[in-house]
Amino acid sequence: MATHLDSKVKCDIMISYNKMDLEFTCKLAEKFREQGWIVWFADPKMEHRLMLNQKGEAILSCKVFVTVITDVSAKDVQCQDELALAYISNSSIFPVSLKKYRDISPSLDGGMKLMLAKINWTFFFKEELFVENMPALLAAMGKEIMEKTEDNTNISGPPNDSNTILFHGMNINVNDNWNADSEDESEEETSRPQSGRAQKSEGTSLSYDFWDRVFAEKSEVTWVDFKKKFEVEYKDKIIKTYTEEEFKLFVNLIYKDIFMLNKSMKRTSYDQFCEGNPNADPHRFYHRLAQYAKGYHAMREVFNMDSTLRLITIQKLGEFCFPAVINGLTDMLKDEDPNIRAIATIALAKSGRAQKMTVEKIIGMLEDDDRLVRESGCLALGYLKAGGKSELAVADRWRNDPIKSVREAAELALKRMGGDLAKKCIHITDVLSGEMQFLKTPIS
Repeated sequence: MATHLDSKVKCDIMISYNKMDLEFTCKLAEKFREQGWIVWFADPKMEHRLMLNQKGEAILSCKVFVTVITDVSAKDVQCQDELALAYISNSSIFPVSLKKYRDISPSLDGGMKLMLAKINWTFFFKEELFVENMPALLAAMGKEIMEKTEDNTNISGPPNDSNTILFHGMNINVNDNWNADSEDESEEETSRPQSGRAQKSEGTSLSYDFWDRVFAEKSEVTWVDFKKKFEVEYKDKIIKTYTEEEFKLFVNLIYKDIFMLNKSMKRTSYDQFCEGNPNADPHRFYHRLAQYAKGYHAMREVFNMDSTLRLITIQKLGEFCFPAVINGLTDMLKDEDPNIRAIATIALAKSGRAQKMTVEKIIGMLEDDDRLVRESGCLALGYLKAGGKSELAVADRWRNDPIKSVREAAELALKRMGGDLAKKCIHITDVLSGEMQFLKTPIS
């Protein structure tokens, strides 16, 4: 059965699967172990709470994440959550499909199609393909494991992936093999995995892209014009590849995070988002946007209220401080959903506790309109034991917030902080409580 470690789970490969595919998963795991790799997958006989805890550790620590895809697992919420967590923790993702892509595609929602963009797919929809396609899969996985092992050996200090670009809180791999001109990018028989690392061509300096084609020499365009041209060029392709909801997401992200809600955008801002065009990609903007959307979707998937891995992820963030997670959570502090803002506040305190900006961001959450977000802000600052400005801000909530639960959270935070101001506030509380108790006592 699965490899289990008594304490902290550390593995080379984590396999995500639906229980109906357990037999195939065991067969796959044995093949991986033959290579000398440490493999983890959930043992259905394991106690549920322990299994959930180890699953989170395995996903966050693995170098390669293998997801067994069928039309059933594609709709499995746990498999979706596991995939999202693997994506934001920067694991190399290898989808292993037991059916043809055309048979699975209708079961994949837009978010899964985004994160499972046709990179590293291997198909085993016929028994003989297990032998035929396995060597290419093992070779690609071995390369990723070797490179990540070397990265971990050579790098000291905070995690940093030099092969990716940090944007919108995600470590974004700029290599996206989807061809915007292709009429059908789902070749079921394609079995040779592609490397997930960007390959830069030597001496290439062309930058002909979407802006050059539709806006020529313009240095600034309006949102209305940009949206109209983007729809003409990409709407049908995005809907065909993903869903109409994903097209709406793409448009929303362009306006909110690239135009920054402005009515116009300068070419310089566009170029900053694209980070140049080293491979002369005619669809550089689209490919960057697709990766951007993957990160956005993955963060939302992991930290939403219904996520099966939300709590365990937050608990483990202190041990796995991925830059993608820290920056993604910072972005989620501005989410329109107050539940997401509250969760992001707590999670950010655990994942970014070594960063000075973390305290500043969380102090700002004490002014949120939602009382649960303000409570989370108080508790987060208490967890960080931050002093100075944070003590003043929490003390203000303790004294002036109209909601009792927020004042109580602020009091708990002050006790944990233990600074001079906090001690003074707690002393005042004790004195006032004693006096009020005395006044309530009937005179005999």
